[in-house]
Amino acid sequence: MKNFIATLTLAIATITVSVAQEKPAPRTEYTVELSSSTLEIKPGETKDVTISLNRSKAYSKSKATLGISSSLPEGVTVTFEPAEGVVENSIAKISVAANTKTGDYRIILTSAMQNKNKGATLKLVVAEGPNDTVTRN
Repeated sequence: MKNFIATLTLAIATITVSVAQEKPAPRTEYTVELSSSTLEIKPGETKDVTISLNRSKAYSKSKATLGISSSLPEGVTVTFEPAEGVVENSIAKISVAANTKTGDYRIILTSAMQNKNKGATLKLVVAEGPNDTVTRN
């Protein structure tokens, strides 16, 4: 009997932890979240960031259109797969040209649904690439 109670208590604790970790749907509208808030990339590379749309019931069947509301640094391109649809997740493919200057940039990735625009900020760190040279005096 003691083993049964201990097992039951453990099962309830596990269920409680599992439920607590899930993000509840927003009560109204929707939220935009990124798989990472910072992305380090070298010139000449392409990396992915997952965009998650957490929808309320009212937005559960709404078509989302993904985009960017900030200007991109020279040499940086962003494409979305898919760029629109009734999706929960999309992939933002971020490409940095070989001649892009190193530095920290902010990119706002957005979603538009039912005339509401929401976004999340990505810190893009363009790091030194393999072709960069360091001059020492």
